[in-house]
Amino acid sequence: QNLMHAAYHHIEDRRTSITASSLLVAVAVGICVGLGCVYTTGLGNVASSAVVAPRGAFAPIYSAVQPRNPGLAGYASRQQNEAIKKFQETGLRPGQKFVKEPRAPSTGPYKGKSIMADPVKLEVKNFDGQVVGSDDMSLKVARPETAKGLVHRYLMYARNSMRAGTASTKTKSEVRGGGKKPYQQKKTGNARQGSRRTPLKPGGGIIFGPKPRDWSVDMNQKERRIAMATALQSASSDVILVEDLDGKFESPKTKNMADFLDRVGAKPSEEKVLLVVEGQKRNALLSARNIDKLKINKPTSLRIIDVLGADKIIMEKKAFETMKNIFGENAQEEAPAAEAVAA
Repeated sequence: QNLMHAAYHHIEDRRTSITASSLLVAVAVGICVGLGCVYTTGLGNVASSAVVAPRGAFAPIYSAVQPRNPGLAGYASRQQNEAIKKFQETGLRPGQKFVKEPRAPSTGPYKGKSIMADPVKLEVKNFDGQVVGSDDMSLKVARPETAKGLVHRYLMYARNSMRAGTASTKTKSEVRGGGKKPYQQKKTGNARQGSRRTPLKPGGGIIFGPKPRDWSVDMNQKERRIAMATALQSASSDVILVEDLDGKFESPKTKNMADFLDRVGAKPSEEKVLLVVEGQKRNALLSARNIDKLKINKPTSLRIIDVLGADKIIMEKKAFETMKNIFGENAQEEAPAAEAVAA
């Protein structure tokens, strides 16, 4: 019995020592974990409040848990850092934009969208081809940096306006017939077919064929006027002014028109010629219709295709004055603009 009693007391003492050592280890681990969390999060106030001793006794630990770069920049995302950097450079907060200052009006030669071209001196010839005077040609044209694009847009506007857009084809559902299945689905050895009007066979529908559509494009009247003036001014070296042709063609003869053009310096047999007349001149029109490379028109209905394609442009003096009123410096908004639609 004494031996058993001694063994029992020995076991109880060992249990007490094991429990005390485990408790000490748990307390040490908890303190280490707590200090680690405090160091990573930078919560110095929590650490100082958790420690019972005064702050001076734990000065090294307190200084270690303080963040090195306090502020938002160290914890912000990439977008937030970019916003902070932008704010430091420009002073603008997210969502704010620069307020553009009003543009000062231009006072140079390029004021507005159009400018006045330099005057070009043109010779004036009579019906016999003799020089009897001169005149200046200066129209309101587009700026040099936009002239080419504006004239090209007007040319596309004219060519698209000439397209009828009536081309049309029939699809499989629009072709007559084909409602019955040609043969059964299986047991024939042939490829399966559901209609005799399939696009894969002659007489069938058309896949993605043309349908009626409107090819016309929009262009402002002011832009068309400036584009036409730019084309005319660029062709000033090929412009020939003649006196009025009233009463010059007594009868409609092609030979009279051909001789007149040859006298003033145009050769309709070798180059394209555009004749611009004022008013209705029946005999001149009938004399010119048999000449293949000659086009005749009025200044109020000039076509950009004829102006750009002509090698020589012959204008009556009255037609030239009308053209300057439409496309010149004193051009009025109510003045009829030259249309490009084919007659």
